[in-house]
Amino acid sequence: MFDLHIQNDGIARLTLNAPQRLNALRLEHWSALADLADQLSLREDLKAVVIAGAGERAFCAGGDITEFSDIRMGADAAQAYNAEVDRALIALAAIPVPTIARIHQACFGGGSMIALSCDLRFAAPTARFCIPPAKMGFADNALPLERLAQLVGPGHALDLLYTARTIDAAEAARMGLVNDVAEDLDGLLNQRLLSILELAPLSHRAHKRVLNEAPAPGSLAERVLTDHLYDSLDYQEAVAAFTERRRPTFKGQ
Repeated sequence: MFDLHIQNDGIARLTLNAPQRLNALRLEHWSALADLADQLSLREDLKAVVIAGAGERAFCAGGDITEFSDIRMGADAAQAYNAEVDRALIALAAIPVPTIARIHQACFGGGSMIALSCDLRFAAPTARFCIPPAKMGFADNALPLERLAQLVGPGHALDLLYTARTIDAAEAARMGLVNDVAEDLDGLLNQRLLSILELAPLSHRAHKRVLNEAPAPGSLAERVLTDHLYDSLDYQEAVAAFTERRRPTFKGQ
């Protein structure tokens, strides 16, 4: 289901690879996704993660509904299923480096949850988005709904949830659901990756933790996340490069 390739430049490319079923995830795949994300989080050489879907038709169509009658019927079974989904989403959001969803086509249900768990979302004009629980008679857990409302605001979030309508990439961008849309999706993605890789990886990790953990301004928790950067070799390099009027070379140290 998953293809993982880690490049020499520190970019991990994780592909959902089941195009015959629109990259829909079964319960075992949610568990495997959580484990993969946990493994990526341990890599000190990692600088960015790109998540994509294989095939021509979908980034990810969500959970595989064909198995719901066997393993997601009744509150107890649904609770166990949803716990694994949440574990995967939490693990994705906890990856300490910038994460990007590459969305070229359908991004529905659980696929939207995966995209929402990434830091950035870039889409092709052909991408489509839908959050369909109301079509199925259930409700999403709080975790992805909180992220949805954070990105698009409560009004747009409730519109998408109440209507379960499919929106195109342009509307998704207007809402703030995606960061940018481009015909040349890979060109846009590679340009943003280049910009990320040119800058200080320790700064990226620290900024992500500050935003995720939201420490009180001026608190010890805030200082723990940020103060150590001023002792880093990268900070020394940046100050020296400014003085010498050259571009700094960051090593993540």
